[in-house]
Amino acid sequence: MFTSWGFLFLVCFVLFCFVFPEYSEAVPGLPTSYAAILRIKSGSSSLASSNSKNRPRLSSPSLGSVPSPGWREAAQPYNSPTNLYHFSEAFKHDENVNYGPVFVQEPDDVIFPTDSEEKKVSLNCQAHGNPTPTYRWLRNGTEIDVESDYRYSLIEGSLIINNPNEMKDSGQYQCLTTNMFGSILSREAVLQFAYLGNFSGRTRSAVSVREGQGVVLMCSPPLHSPEIIYSWVFNEFPSFVAEDSRRFISQETGNLYISKVQKSDVGSYICLVKNTVTNARVLSPPTPLTLRNDEKNSFLSNVWICRTQYYCQMQVTTVMF
Repeated sequence: MFTSWGFLFLVCFVLFCFVFPEYSEAVPGLPTSYAAILRIKSGSSSLASSNSKNRPRLSSPSLGSVPSPGWREAAQPYNSPTNLYHFSEAFKHDENVNYGPVFVQEPDDVIFPTDSEEKKVSLNCQAHGNPTPTYRWLRNGTEIDVESDYRYSLIEGSLIINNPNEMKDSGQYQCLTTNMFGSILSREAVLQFAYLGNFSGRTRSAVSVREGQGVVLMCSPPLHSPEIIYSWVFNEFPSFVAEDSRRFISQETGNLYISKVQKSDVGSYICLVKNTVTNARVLSPPTPLTLRNDEKNSFLSNVWICRTQYYCQMQVTTVMF
């Protein structure tokens, strides 16, 4: 019974101390642990107050803001490169970043005039990579042995051909660049030689035709590369044959077609060819055109029908009298 009353008294005393802590400085007869609990509770309020004064506060509309941590300022968004070329541009100056070759320049088609004063051809090629890539060249799919031919040399990846020769050097070229991270092959570049030969100096025979008939004057162009443009001179330069309903010049063969020949067509015809690259021009020997005067009981009326600039067909009509 005494124990129950004692326990009840103890509970009431503890509650009294919580309500009136100033009276809890010393309580004779109580275990030390309870007094310690009461003192810690009383001191914890001042400790919490002290910590709250030193604790940084978060940003608030009514309070001063605290700067964000330094790592947030150092962090930057990473933009991935849109292609390999941009990747190489971003890292080519960083020797610690390794990557495979990426073309900066690939070779272009070249037309080399044989009469050029500069006796060399340059096929350009440049690539970035780390380690620095090496270069090789292919002609018509076969690797060129630069070391075995003094005419070839490499300058920073570009192929230089000295004293180029059409038989040896014309064709399709590709640049192959390699490092330890890979190899890439360039597009094909065509090396072509531009030239225009001379007509044969042999005298051309006259072409005789009856009035009203059709006739073809052959140009027989000289060797050339690449394309040439054809025109005809009538009697003397610069009187050119004008194409009309009776006269047609084929840009495929160079031949001159004349239908329903008239007396005004009689004269000397010279084929002129012009190289489209070098603008070089050469003239053929003259071809005389004459009218036949022999009498016949019938004659042929020939008309050239040209369906395209490359194809003409003669329409023949026989007239009897």
